[in-house]
Amino acid sequence: MTAILVAINLLVVPLLLVGVIRKVKALMQTRLGAPILQPFYDIAKLWGKTETISETASWVFIWAPRAGLAVAGIAALCVPWAGVLLPAGWAPMTNLLLVLYLLALGKFFGMLAAMDTGSAFGGLGASREATISLLVEPALLLGLSALAIGAGSTDLNTIYKGAIHPLVALLVGITLICTALAELSRMPVDDPTTHLELTMVHEAMILENSGRNLAITEYAVALRSCVYLGIASQTLLHAWPAFGSLPLLHRYGISLGALFVLGIAVAMAEGVLVKLKWRRVPHFLTASLVCSLFAGLIAVAQR
Repeated sequence: MTAILVAINLLVVPLLLVGVIRKVKALMQTRLGAPILQPFYDIAKLWGKTETISETASWVFIWAPRAGLAVAGIAALCVPWAGVLLPAGWAPMTNLLLVLYLLALGKFFGMLAAMDTGSAFGGLGASREATISLLVEPALLLGLSALAIGAGSTDLNTIYKGAIHPLVALLVGITLICTALAELSRMPVDDPTTHLELTMVHEAMILENSGRNLAITEYAVALRSCVYLGIASQTLLHAWPAFGSLPLLHRYGISLGALFVLGIAVAMAEGVLVKLKWRRVPHFLTASLVCSLFAGLIAVAQR
């Protein structure tokens, strides 16, 4: 049963989440929008197209997106973002430090591919992506460390097996949502639908991608979206003491429901928020850092 749920998590849920977010954003703009299953059609269409590769690009541009997808897949497998806990033998792979830097490694491959073509916009996007990652890392690490202090372990399965102190869960949940918006280049940090190259972050990095490379990149982003938003929803759900003791299918259904509710909330926020000026982004991420710091202090006091 666990294997079936993990397969659904890796193959179906990521693109379905993207489709739901796009549909809600379209409805908020009083448009009908594309079908919810449109991301599946897009990936299939891109997979069958030929690639246009710059003459200045090397093998790095071709293989970096594939390495990034592999890293995102491993992270999505190790993180219990949908309430599916892995067996105890996976403990070394589900360590929060390993997972965090696996996700960072995936972004590193994306930045390599963006810079490899020599495009000015690719270099600009990679530079901004690196800056955002630098600002996000302390908040993300402190927030998950606060959960680790409460659980007495850095293993994510152990952390999300029991209940989390409600106030810690709330503060860390806010931290994870804010950092997820930054890591996924969504509003108010970046506008994923912008056509202004000078304001792009993620979109500037993938301007040179086409065909299979673009399909792989988009799928890796969908996987990372599930990991970041899923772990945020799991943190909030574990403020409910009885959640961890529910049967697997009940826990899985509630987890998916919470994930999609959070995705809908992100889409609704993007419908009303405006993109922050670049110099305001550090202030936004500092607020999440403060939340994670308070969560850590409360977790230490509860020990």
